[in-house]
Amino acid sequence: MKKEFITMRIKESAARVQNSEVTAVRVKDITRKGVRVYQDGKIGIAGVVGDAPEDVLLQGAMQNLNAGIAYPYPLTQNLKDHRCYNEQPMSSQELLEQAEGVLQILQKDYPDFAFSESISSIEQIVQMRNSEGLDLEYKDAVFALSLILKERATANLFDGALFCLTRNFDPDKFWDFNRSFLEAYRNKVELPEGDVLPVFMWDLSVLQSFLGRALHGERFARGSSLFSGKLGEQLFAEKVTIELNRDPATRIKPFFDTEGVVIPNDRLALVENGRLTAVLTDKKTADTYGLAHTGAATGDYDDPPTIDGAHGGSLSFKTDSEDIAAVLQGRPAVFALLCSGGDFTADGSFATPVQVSFLFDGERLVGKLPEFAVRSNLFRMLGEDYIGTFENTGLYFGEIQTQLQGYYMTIVR
Repeated sequence: MKKEFITMRIKESAARVQNSEVTAVRVKDITRKGVRVYQDGKIGIAGVVGDAPEDVLLQGAMQNLNAGIAYPYPLTQNLKDHRCYNEQPMSSQELLEQAEGVLQILQKDYPDFAFSESISSIEQIVQMRNSEGLDLEYKDAVFALSLILKERATANLFDGALFCLTRNFDPDKFWDFNRSFLEAYRNKVELPEGDVLPVFMWDLSVLQSFLGRALHGERFARGSSLFSGKLGEQLFAEKVTIELNRDPATRIKPFFDTEGVVIPNDRLALVENGRLTAVLTDKKTADTYGLAHTGAATGDYDDPPTIDGAHGGSLSFKTDSEDIAAVLQGRPAVFALLCSGGDFTADGSFATPVQVSFLFDGERLVGKLPEFAVRSNLFRMLGEDYIGTFENTGLYFGEIQTQLQGYYMTIVR
């Protein structure tokens, strides 16, 4: 009988913020443990929230072999890789001091705004080992600031937000950007003329989610993906490269999947230079459909592995362009900060309201724009209307989410 052990621990200190003041501090420390056993091509799983003895979980997992869940695939073996991405996590006391320091400045210098939500520090450890010589460990810690902004003079529920996600919070760098950011909020401007404008986004979650579904190996093989039958074909502009990204330097997640697979250099191109080269597969999907195994398994600590792709959280774009201002050549652009309620249809058509956006010259935010909507299509956004994926050197939201992506889009006023 082969055995596999997964341990996940998350420690979080969160300062709850209401009307620009800390109203509560919450501290939690949660451990989750899972055990898998493998015998005669079957898998048995048991899990618990808390620090339960492994022998107790082993007994439960062995009993669950009776469920008859098939898993005739080889385990990842003979691999040891321990990584820590932040040696100095922020303590609860340090978090409270930083939160109060930020809020004091907001209260004093920006009394026309009210800020709510949370400022938190999060530590996590994910460990995976098995009886075949696998021994993986990921440690990390981040500071996360997410404050909803409301202009006191309006009746809106919210008018914007401040964001920062970083491993080492630098107040000077934070305020160097956010003072000009908040001044741009105060400066109301009109949308530039034209039915089509260059639009830049930093939150690519809706696009990544749609791409994750399209690149899902089982959907691809069964013919229900937008990309089915197109392996090897040119889908997008030549400079577009989309990767399975397990590099914790750019994402707050382990460098291995839930089958213990570590891909070389933590990245694997699925779309390379616009051409579809691979899809997302776990061991089961690769074996069942004869696809390349790409190490894209996901699942909770007490679930069987399945394909990572439903939410696109492990996908990223390779930076392919530089100097937004040089590309724009003086043409006004839009920076879209918050777009809620939009989505892609099955054929790739896209539309979304843009609740919070700014007039953007490629280097700085000039002023806040009124609400509007945008329309496009996946193949235009990443094809003839694609401007590029840029390193975000001017708009500081922390050192982790560091890209801006631009496209020419139809404006709905």
